[in-house]
Amino acid sequence: MEEIDLRELISIFMRKKFLIIIVVIITSIIGAIYTLNFIVPEYTSTASLILAQVNELTAIDATKSITSTDITLNSNLVGNYMELAKSKLVASQVIENLKLDMDLKTFQSGVSITTLEDTEVIRITVTNVDPQLACDIANEIAKVFMEKTEYIFKVSNVHIVDIAEVSDTPSNINLLKNTFISAFLGFILVSAYILLINMLDTTVKTDTDIERILKVPVLTSIILSDDSVKKKTKSKSKFKFKSKSKNKTEEKKESLENK
Repeated sequence: MEEIDLRELISIFMRKKFLIIIVVIITSIIGAIYTLNFIVPEYTSTASLILAQVNELTAIDATKSITSTDITLNSNLVGNYMELAKSKLVASQVIENLKLDMDLKTFQSGVSITTLEDTEVIRITVTNVDPQLACDIANEIAKVFMEKTEYIFKVSNVHIVDIAEVSDTPSNINLLKNTFISAFLGFILVSAYILLINMLDTTVKTDTDIERILKVPVLTSIILSDDSVKKKTKSKSKFKFKSKSKNKTEEKKESLENK
């Protein structure tokens, strides 16, 4: 494979710098226009819950339910609670309570249940094109989830830390980030185009190309200045003019002889 010298590569890019700048500017503008006009804004609201120990007095039925000493709030319990929060049981109840016009799959696609590492904090994140609806769904999931944990585990150890609030800033639109990504992609594309054109170009441009092709050193080179080129051009034009004048003279002589 043909090696490319770093200095030569830099020289190639410097010669094409105006093309690179133009392409980067165009792709940046395209990215900004796409972000502002074609991306549907979505809004995100988050509610936070925490699992905390409870005493026997808080149990729904102290005689039948398990006590707080029987429950260890560890990673396994948090995992079970997260699965409950993402379950169809909770989702279908929220859809019914809010009278939402969406199926279960669409509803769950906009809901994310996560936990902070090494903590018992559960975050319910909802994304929707309607900011108020996203807030309502997050808070309703938290409410239904707490009810279901009390019903299933017979203990009230889930508490709300932060209720969801209406967001006025789209979570999926970042003009600066998208513009930068578009500019970077434009730079990659134009760079690949320049390298490809250079690799396909087999013409000899410098003495280095001659050395690489013929495998012999170049002993000397003749540099043609602008003056020498002009002189050659002038001498050629004079020669052509003299030739034309001579031809005309010969034609006149031939015409006189014929007469």
